[in-house]
Amino acid sequence: MDDRWIQEQIDNWVSDFLIDDAGDRVDLALAPHAQEILATFLRHSCSVRQVAPDAIEEEDIRAGLLDGLGSLSLPEKLQPLVPQLVGEFLADLQRRGRLAGGETHMHLVLALKDAFLRSQRGEVESIDRIAAKIGRNDRCPCGSGKKYKKCCLHLLDGDDQ
Repeated sequence: MDDRWIQEQIDNWVSDFLIDDAGDRVDLALAPHAQEILATFLRHSCSVRQVAPDAIEEEDIRAGLLDGLGSLSLPEKLQPLVPQLVGEFLADLQRRGRLAGGETHMHLVLALKDAFLRSQRGEVESIDRIAAKIGRNDRCPCGSGKKYKKCCLHLLDGDDQ
């Protein structure tokens, strides 16, 4: 796939969106950054699976939003506006017949807004422990009847006892 052709297609799609009526709905504070945001998003989305812009799917969009836009240094007050901009862009691509499922992708992007804002702040989502922690002197969960420390604990260290 020709990277120059893809870049030109991305630039054309972003320009079409921003020049037409859809671009009039872009927040004025975000407008100076919109071209860079949308082009970076779409470029990164295409690079996930090395596909053309018209073939991006959910996993590409998720990576484009959460990973691709992390490289941009946007003012904090503008960050909450980015998912709406990207979502409207994807919906516009569907209306123009350029991307199947653009409306659905828009809803995905809006649902990822909190994750996007956390990623922009450098926060990592916490993981909650579902089961109780196993103590060294508890019975081993493998069912052997031995204490955990005498049975399967060594498997975590990679030892071959």
